[in-house]
Amino acid sequence: MTFGEKLQKLRKEAGLSQEEFADQMGVSRQAVSKWERDSGYPETEKIVRMSRIFHVTLDYLLNEEGSVDAEKSESAAAGKAEEQGIYVSRETADGFLAFRKRQSLRTGAAWGLIVGGLSFSLWWTDMGMILYMLSVIAAIVLLFSVKLAGSPYGKIGREPLVFDEQVKAELNAAYAEKKRTAYVFQLTGIALIAVGFLICPLISTGWSAGDTLLLAAGLLAAGAGVFLCIYMGGFQRSYRLLMKEDLS
Repeated sequence: MTFGEKLQKLRKEAGLSQEEFADQMGVSRQAVSKWERDSGYPETEKIVRMSRIFHVTLDYLLNEEGSVDAEKSESAAAGKAEEQGIYVSRETADGFLAFRKRQSLRTGAAWGLIVGGLSFSLWWTDMGMILYMLSVIAAIVLLFSVKLAGSPYGKIGREPLVFDEQVKAELNAAYAEKKRTAYVFQLTGIALIAVGFLICPLISTGWSAGDTLLLAAGLLAAGAGVFLCIYMGGFQRSYRLLMKEDLS
């Protein structure tokens, strides 16, 4: 078997599409397609990574002859790798975290706009209602962009993950460093929500221009608080989902 034939065989036995395997390798799907057609050849570093992903030897990947017994042995190893979980490189982990960060940012911004936009409706003017509707429309667009984007990392949330020890240690260190900051921002968000929904209405004594301005400011603060809570909460969930093997 050629290198491309072996690669295609191992990928299919591991239950990976070309897109999913390309994501783990940090390359395009077209590159994987070229490798499997023997129209191109990956770098040595990537071949080493393939051997880790599929739990096969470099000799098996590079030796085009290969005995029947060796193929059976490596096929069994690939099946074992599939049972153990998905191999996650540092590039895949960074890509997953960046993707989830964008999703959390959009979701947080959408709900922040919905809550904060209520401040415009308090003025009961045509311009105020127009601004409120625009904020709602912008929020809907953001939420649909999250939904329609889908997730190229679906399997990370559903199946066990396998890390190199160094990658695992780096991710744990990064999460420990950022976790306290995330908690501070979440507490700040909760405080802003409390100010907007509890304190400002209590301070307000009527519907004068000053009271309306106070309530509007409170809703803007609450919107900012909702954004911070959702954004920071998404950040923490992303790390917990990625490192579920360690946090179980």
